Amino acid sequence: MTTVVGAIGAFILLGIMLLIHEAGHFVAAKRSGIVVEEFGFGYPPRLATLFRRGGTEYTLNAIPFGGFVRMKGEDDPEGPGSFVNASKRKRVTVLLAGAGMNLLLAVAMFTAAFVVGYPVLQQGARVTRVLEHTAAAEAGLQANDIILQIDDHVLRDWTDLAPYVKGRPNELVELVVRREGELLFFKARPQSVDGQGHLGIEFKPAVSLRRFPLHQALVQGVRVTGQFLWLTLSLPVMLLRGSVPLEAARPVGPVGIYQLASSAAQYVLASGRWFAILELGGMLNAAVALTNLLPLPGLDGGRLLFIIAEAIRGERVAPEREGAIHFIGMMVLVLLAVFITVQDVVLGVPVPDWSQIGL
Repeated sequence: MTTVVGAIGAFILLGIMLLIHEAGHFVAAKRSGIVVEEFGFGYPPRLATLFRRGGTEYTLNAIPFGGFVRMKGEDDPEGPGSFVNASKRKRVTVLLAGAGMNLLLAVAMFTAAFVVGYPVLQQGARVTRVLEHTAAAEAGLQANDIILQIDDHVLRDWTDLAPYVKGRPNELVELVVRREGELLFFKARPQSVDGQGHLGIEFKPAVSLRRFPLHQALVQGVRVTGQFLWLTLSLPVMLLRGSVPLEAARPVGPVGIYQLASSAAQYVLASGRWFAILELGGMLNAAVALTNLLPLPGLDGGRLLFIIAEAIRGERVAPEREGAIHFIGMMVLVLLAVFITVQDVVLGVPVPDWSQIGL
């Protein structure tokens, strides 16, 4: 069941990202007076023409995934209304609009995640497992207990628990625990293992869902989008410094997105907490926006680079030459996508623990 839901979730996420991206180009082109000859739902071969309006043919295509916009004269002048003959300002606007729509959708999805309920770190450490025949088991601790305090040490940071216990082998400690809203008090004597205290529990941060009012959720959505973009842009520096392992920064392709969507869908089905799929959608849209603006031939950023060169030189590169460069760039990108997909299949993609995502 979760495999099917994951496949559907990945398909929908990718389709929405691509369709909203093309819709941005479409609206900007129309407003700039550029003729849009076709807006396709899905990718060719064409199945049917749905209707024609405003000089644009709206088509339904065989590959039901995303969409595309075909503008008049994208790579060669074709008279009035062609993309190539539009002013630099209009061409820049059209090219930026795709990534801009993805960024807006990223903010919207992050905002929705905060509205429906987003995990927020609580005080304390949540017990996930109590080992048999240990101090914790003898004291009466149970899974899902939240340890708030040990002796007079309040656990404002859940990571403080382990070093405190390790430093007190065979010493009696007092625990303040919250269990289903009730405060309980326990005494335990951590067993000595290799000279360190051992309570006999596994634990993780304590989190709770918090629903934000819309205005606060919007602020958080903008903030998280900005943080994600900054983190992505900072990755090369962090890789050089060794603060991020290379495998953690590996890009993912459709197979990797499927694996991530599957994990998020599984979590949503098990918990009913929709933030996981919304947050994943926000991250993917922000990543798509940033990727499309990279100054590489075949991408919107590559076309922007040619417009910048045109502004500096005072004349544009011959359209047929520019078109050939973009075609070569696209072929390289396709090969890169195939390589990334193989990596996803062979190595897999580390999936997050959605229950521990939080502020």
